Order: sequence, then structure tokens, then C-alpha cells
Amino acid sequence: MSHPMRYPASAWLAAGMVAAGVFTSGCAPAHAVLWADTALPDGRFSAARHQWAYDGEPVQFELQVTPGGANYIVFGQGDEATVVDMEEGRGQYRWTLVFQAGHEPQDYEVFAIPYLIREVRDWVYDKNEKKWYFYPPRNDASDVQTAPEQVMRITCYRREISVGFKARGGQPRRVTMTLVKGAGERVEIAEQRPGASPEGRGFLLLGPNEKGECGVSYSPLYNEVGRAGTTQVELVVEHGDGSLERIVEKINTP
Repeated sequence: MSHPMRYPASAWLAAGMVAAGVFTSGCAPAHAVLWADTALPDGRFSAARHQWAYDGEPVQFELQVTPGGANYIVFGQGDEATVVDMEEGRGQYRWTLVFQAGHEPQDYEVFAIPYLIREVRDWVYDKNEKKWYFYPPRNDASDVQTAPEQVMRITCYRREISVGFKARGGQPRRVTMTLVKGAGERVEIAEQRPGASPEGRGFLLLGPNEKGECGVSYSPLYNEVGRAGTTQVELVVEHGDGSLERIVEKINTP
């Protein structure tokens, strides 16, 4: 079996020639648009060619094809391909992918191609390897690509929250952190206590140092930040001298 791959230009040309023959009966080639659900704050689908996704966030894609213009869709990222042959609605094929990022954002290219089966589907699923492979049977007319390949760039990123403040009266008695999403939803973040499990979630309170400075550090999860905008970070500090201080900062979460 060959590994999952995007067709080279020669194969696209051949598929286009076959498609031209298929549509000589008066039908037009299918129209296709690739959508994803990360660009808008309310999670609706957007056809923007470049979208942002947070580290670990499940992104849902949809290829909208002229009804009747496909039997299945090949979705892919890099050298990995997935075949979707069940429609969500008329001409709507969906697929979900989770992206990862390190300290620096990472770009991914996602593609989607609609096909009509001529005899036997050219893509088969290997249950042992749990992967799809392009493996056209011998003496079988090739499946027809019915619309140009649709491509979208996803930039995956994550944010590190770091907020400093001057301690009053030594070690703070209490610090609370709240993340406020664009729609006003508030997410309370617990403090990770010294000696807690490294896998435990929560912000770290550091200091005070010899200059009397403290800091708060936290790496939020995708469901703790707002989408397509900013996320507000709110700290309430009860200082060692009993006074209260509220600190507000914003982080960009495109």
C-alpha cells in the first residue's frame, strides 16, 4: 500500500480530465468551500483562509460541497489523511482535529478534496495501523476529484500568564485568579500549593524575593481562554498587611 498523500500535479490534471468527461452530460463541476469553527467568538463556522487555534483545542472543519457532487471527502493535514463518507447535511462533511503548540506558535496546513466513486473507492482503511491509504484497485476507473482542493492554514498557539506585583507586609495572605472570556464568562483558577503534584492544575505564586516582589505564573487551557479576541486576567491580592489590591491585564487570544 502507498502512504496517504496528496496527489501530485500530474494526478490532479488526470483527475480533471476524467471529471471533464463525467460532466459532459450538462452538469457543472461541484463547488466546494472549507470552513472551520475557530475564527468567530461564538463558535460559528468561518471560511477565513487563516485561522488560529489554541493548544489542545479540538477544531471542527466542514467541507460544503454542491449536493450530489461527492460520495466522500478526503481531509488531511501534512501526510495524514482521513476519509469522511457520512454527510452531516446535504453536501456537508465534517472532521475534527486537535492541534499542538510549544512556546512558539506552529503553523499547520489542512486540505480537503471531494470525490465521486466510479467503481470502487480508491481509499481504504487499515484497521491494524488505524490509517487511511490511497490504494486504487487494478483495472478500476479512478475516482473523480469534483472540485479544486481547498486549503486552510491553522496557527496553533498557547499563552503563558505572568503577572508581577509588589508585596505589602511580606508574604500575601491570599491570591485569587479569574480569567474572563470575551462574552463575560468567568473562569476561576485555583492556586497550586507548594508540594502539590506536578500534574496538578493551578497558578503558581512566587516570592516575595529580596526586593519584596511577587509573581503569578499560569499556562491556561484552551477552554479557559476566550476565542477570537482577548482574555482578561484578574488578580485579587490580600497582602500581608491586610490591604487588598486588584490587578487587571489582558492577553491576546486571537
